[in-house]
Amino acid sequence: MGNEKGGPPLHVHPNQDEIFFIVAGEYLFQVGEDKHTLKAGDTIFLPRTIPHTFAQLSETGKMFFLFQPSGKMEDFFRALGNLSSPPSPEQGAKIFAEHDMQVVGPPLQY
Repeated sequence: MGNEKGGPPLHVHPNQDEIFFIVAGEYLFQVGEDKHTLKAGDTIFLPRTIPHTFAQLSETGKMFFLFQPSGKMEDFFRALGNLSSPPSPEQGAKIFAEHDMQVVGPPLQY
């Protein structure tokens, strides 16, 4: 099965840690080589410098996440929001790089 519900490519934040709290739905996270299935009420910590990604498994879902320190993440989400269509992998990698992240692999397949 492909990644129809979306998720970021495998990427690294060299300067930021992330924490995700699952509010609704089910998600598959990859952190390094480890994979974790999370459901409503679960939390996961993604340390800086460790490649990670996620995919939504359920039809609907909602999560809350934060970055520490925030760095250029607000500008990153604004840049994505200003696009008129999904970026190509090359365009996406460029946007990631412009906001202090590095794409190191494709989106999670499940």
